[in-house]
Amino acid sequence: MTKIKDFHLKLNLLRKLLQHQSKAFTLIEAVISLSIFCTLISVSIYGLQNYRQQIEEKQTINQFKVNWHNMLNYSYLNKRRTTFFYEYDTNTMTFNDYTRSGKFSQEIKLPKTLKSNRGHDITINVSENGANSPRTIELKSTATHRIYHYAIQMMWGELVEK
Repeated sequence: MTKIKDFHLKLNLLRKLLQHQSKAFTLIEAVISLSIFCTLISVSIYGLQNYRQQIEEKQTINQFKVNWHNMLNYSYLNKRRTTFFYEYDTNTMTFNDYTRSGKFSQEIKLPKTLKSNRGHDITINVSENGANSPRTIELKSTATHRIYHYAIQMMWGELVEK
C-alpha cells in the first residue's frame, strides 16, 4: 500500500512539474522571438541612418545656397571682391572677403556622403560689382545617388539648379 501511495505522490509531483513547465517559454521559443525582435530593430536603425543622411545633405545644400547669395550681396553692397573656394581633400566650402579677410567669412563642412564630382578644388572669384564668370558646381551624393548640379550665371552670379 505504501508503494502505491509513493507512486501516486510521485505521479502527482510529476504532473505538477509538467504543468509548471508548460506555462513558461522554452529556450527555442525565446531565441526565435529574440531573433525576430533584433531583425526588426536593425532594419529600423538602418532606415533611420539613411533618413538622417538625406536630411543632413538637404541642410548642407540649403546652407550652400544661402551663403552663396550672401556672398554676392556682400560683394555688391560693399564693393568688395569675394571668393568661393571648394577644397576637395577636406571637403569644405569657404566663402571669403578677398580684400578684408575676416569681415565676411563662412565655411561649410560637407557631410561624408557629399563630394564634388570634379575631383579637384574649385575657385570662383566675384568682383566688386557682384559679377563673375560662368561656372558649374556638381556634388554627388553617395546616400541618395543624386547629382546636385548648379550652374552659376555669367555676370549675375545666380545659382541655377539643373
